[in-house]
Amino acid sequence: MDTARVYFGLKPPRTPGAWHESPPSLPPVRVLIQKPSIEKCCVLIQENLNKTTDCSAKLECPQHWLSHRDKCFHISQVSNTWEEGQADCGRKGATLLLIQDQEELRFLLDSIKEKYNSFWIGLRYTLPDMNWKWINGTTFNSDVLKIIGVTENGSCATISGDKVTSESCSTDNRWICQKELNHETPSNDS
Repeated sequence: MDTARVYFGLKPPRTPGAWHESPPSLPPVRVLIQKPSIEKCCVLIQENLNKTTDCSAKLECPQHWLSHRDKCFHISQVSNTWEEGQADCGRKGATLLLIQDQEELRFLLDSIKEKYNSFWIGLRYTLPDMNWKWINGTTFNSDVLKIIGVTENGSCATISGDKVTSESCSTDNRWICQKELNHETPSNDS
């Protein structure tokens, strides 16, 4: 809410027709800014504070997303390559899953109804350093997760049942997207 007012005053030329000529310099401009009183500012601040505390603004995930701690998770209903999973998450304003810890992994594994499907996560085997890296650039910590399966160029990680597996990135799997909780109104993203 902007309550300040700005007034401009242009001093007209003294000779008729001077508006059409090119003046040697611009006419003087006076600017007057009228600010609200201190009391009015205090009332406006208090009103805004009351609005914030009175409203039930809570952190919510979009419709059809799971909420856990400070993240929202979306479990895809279709299968495709790792790259397509990553692109789909991007279109939803999210990324492929970056597993924070064992507790988060347990929550997700408990949430996945179809225990026999594999789900892409944001972990990929990279060359030339021959390391597993998360899509945010951080190196994989094997203290949190253990990856089973053959690891080679073109390998990406999936979660299934209670394990993390190395698979060819070109295989078709479902995926899990994540994004941070926010104060936005829930949408119909799915």
